Amino acid sequence: MAIAPVLASCGGYASDRPRRVESDEELQAQDEREFANSPDVQLPELRRKLREFGITDKEIREALEENEVPIFVLTISDSKFATLDKKALAALLLDSRYRFEMADPEQVRALARYSVMEDAARRKQRYLKELAANDEMDIFPRYTPGSDMTKYARKLELYCGYRPGEAFNVIDGQWLEYRNQMVDWAVEQQRQNKPGLAAFKCIIRIVYATELQPHFIGNRGRSGERQS
Repeated sequence: MAIAPVLASCGGYASDRPRRVESDEELQAQDEREFANSPDVQLPELRRKLREFGITDKEIREALEENEVPIFVLTISDSKFATLDKKALAALLLDSRYRFEMADPEQVRALARYSVMEDAARRKQRYLKELAANDEMDIFPRYTPGSDMTKYARKLELYCGYRPGEAFNVIDGQWLEYRNQMVDWAVEQQRQNKPGLAAFKCIIRIVYATELQPHFIGNRGRSGERQS
């Protein structure tokens, strides 16, 4: 499938320079390369790395997760868990592709917070590189804290190739959530042999590459931790 730049006629966003639209095949290949090049710590090495954290073999139990994938379950006292480097442990969790979990639900939740932050940081670096590779860094719309979120959401939708209101719901004028139509539209485009992933990936890249994530409705309870 040919890859051609498009102007506002495709998405309605006025720009001095067109956004490069990648084919579905190119984007799929990109994701496959990213996955293939990402860390994949297997169980023997994982056990060794867990030992480096001071986690003993007695605290490691082998189990099968729901898809019959072998994993480790860690049973660690709260006092010992409190001393662990959660940020480094969360990085190992991602590097091992989630091949271990904590037995204690409270510890699961505590580690998950670090895992989410680490995952977001990695995605940010990846998508910044992809935006730079597409020469988009100075043309994609950026949200300015305190500005009208609805206007920004509509602008971002148009830039990426969606119709206004097709990708985001804006709640109380300041919170975002994805709409089901965002994925449905991409799937329908693919059925018509049109590039459907490009608009979807455009949105995801910008959300992760910038500081938009805290503005999603799921973070509403943490609004006191940031300034809109």
